[in-house]
Amino acid sequence: MAPPTGPRAGTGRAPPRGPRATGGGGGIQKRRANPRTDRDGDVSMDAPAGGSGRGGLASGGRGRGSKDARGGRGAVNSRTASRVVQNLQNYVSGGPVGKTQSNMATLKIHGMSNSKATGNRDGGLRSLLTFLERKASKDKAVTIGKSIMDGDYVWITVRKDDAPEILRLNGFTYAGAPLTITETTERMPRPEDKISKAAEETKQKLTAVLAARYNPELKLLDLSSLGTDPILSSMGTFDSKDRAEKAFKVLVVIASQQYKTAAEKREGIQAISLASNGLNDVMQVFTLATSLPDIKRLDLSSNNLDSLSKISKWQHRFQYLEELHLTGNPITTQPDFVAELIKWFPSLQNINGQIVRSPQEVTEALKGMHPTPLPQFPSNLRDGEANVASIFVQVFFPMFDSDRARLAAEFYDDDSWFSIQAIANSGRNLPWKTYLKYSRNVHKLGEKNPATVQRLFTGGNLIADMWKALPSTRHPSMENPGAWLIDCHTFPNLADPTGHGFATGLLITVNGQFEESDTTENLYGKRTFTRTFILGPSKPSNPPPVHPYRVISDQLTLHDWTPAETPAGQAPVANQVPQVPVTNAVPPAEPVMLDDATKNQLIQEVMKRTGMTAEYSELCLSGTANWNFELALKSFEEQRANLPPTAFINAV
Repeated sequence: MAPPTGPRAGTGRAPPRGPRATGGGGGIQKRRANPRTDRDGDVSMDAPAGGSGRGGLASGGRGRGSKDARGGRGAVNSRTASRVVQNLQNYVSGGPVGKTQSNMATLKIHGMSNSKATGNRDGGLRSLLTFLERKASKDKAVTIGKSIMDGDYVWITVRKDDAPEILRLNGFTYAGAPLTITETTERMPRPEDKISKAAEETKQKLTAVLAARYNPELKLLDLSSLGTDPILSSMGTFDSKDRAEKAFKVLVVIASQQYKTAAEKREGIQAISLASNGLNDVMQVFTLATSLPDIKRLDLSSNNLDSLSKISKWQHRFQYLEELHLTGNPITTQPDFVAELIKWFPSLQNINGQIVRSPQEVTEALKGMHPTPLPQFPSNLRDGEANVASIFVQVFFPMFDSDRARLAAEFYDDDSWFSIQAIANSGRNLPWKTYLKYSRNVHKLGEKNPATVQRLFTGGNLIADMWKALPSTRHPSMENPGAWLIDCHTFPNLADPTGHGFATGLLITVNGQFEESDTTENLYGKRTFTRTFILGPSKPSNPPPVHPYRVISDQLTLHDWTPAETPAGQAPVANQVPQVPVTNAVPPAEPVMLDDATKNQLIQEVMKRTGMTAEYSELCLSGTANWNFELALKSFEEQRANLPPTAFINAV
């Protein structure tokens, strides 16, 4: 039997998650050709499966995927923009985002498992759908959208105005079994929610292979001579090159998944043997470098590697590889192979049992792999005498954590722009799930993708609605300068909102980290970010704008995500309720040295936020808050009930 040969160069196909279903019961599908039925409408048990069978994931009902329905291939028009708004509103209100979801109903059908049709190739699903459509189409044509068989239930989606026609069939008999049809608000199951029985059995067999080949004392995973493994042979793993490729990928992925963290995996598997597998190119087993990149010892002996080019795909991949065995490969007859391998693997000290580099030389090589980073300079705020940028960031981030709707109303107008760029480099999509729906990452989408226009949110109202869909956040206090890196420079030649000439704005770049709480996915953690603002003069309006300046552009770039557990007894972060202690007094802040102009600006901001007079606003800032805007607002919330009516402007 042939040994595993690995993936073809350039295919990049992901490892399989189980046998591919060919019938209609394993996935959400579209309606296809109709099976033969008898005069009474019951399914004919010997009817052949018409057409080309059922497809894979369906994107909607039959006949709704035309070019016109998608808005064509041209530039994004008003219909496209309104659809984006509708999708966002659906998501904020709790509904799924999608162009057909807002007018679709989900129905559950019970009784299918007791029918005669269960012996059909697809479990009777296609025949059931044809039966339902035909019986429901009395006064008008009724078309079923998505469908999936899950246990004892069949789930379908139909247009809301067609749902009563399907519900009318509740109690009807299909293939000898009564049907119970109900409407539900539950999420429709997806194929990825479950793993087939055959796939689970395959995974158990492969896990058994790994267990038998793992040496815990040596921390060695022995994948040598896989072609002679009885379990793999009985599974037909080596019947074809393609199956052998996939089998190796899945083996390595399963081995990697046995460990919860990268540190545990690095400690648990330190050596791997791929000896005697007939390998002629490491591309055939390239998955090893991505799934287990931190191994220290690798045995490739007794294979058919005949040149450095056959190993070059792993160049600079194994940063911690200390020992490499290539005995029994034609490559060992080349005079320069040792020198080249030393360049490719910075930690390599032992090749074929011979010391080729000292630990000191390894240290120097690693330094060359990781050059000294550029120094990080402190924040640089060049925002003039009015301290506009300083005050803006002190107000913006606490309000983004506590009251996003008000923030959008105060600083954003109909022409303001907002976009998100999610750089999901962790390899796990779940912590990025919410952001990826709105991410305008041109590198990922492509410059001609309509989403690059659709995901540029314009207007304060749309931006506020979009913010509601994002996870809750809590940024660190501005009193901790080490947690922030803020730069501000003037931004010339902005269009003057009065229509006369040009105006000067500010370009503000903020780098930092915030705590995140995504209750929909039960995820809590910290995320690093870069947020870039362009501020410009506010437009003339009646009544006058809240602030003399507005946000013209706001781009949020999200970087690394680090998981964290929610401490016992501590509520998750909330983005609509300020994080304000109720009973404890606000602790005094460290004194802050501000000039009179800055103090007047802060007094004006407190007056706008609280409605207090200038005198009481100054008292609030100069008290225990020591001119810290965030603490002043907390102090106000705590003492609000004790303030006299004369403290507020409306009472004066």
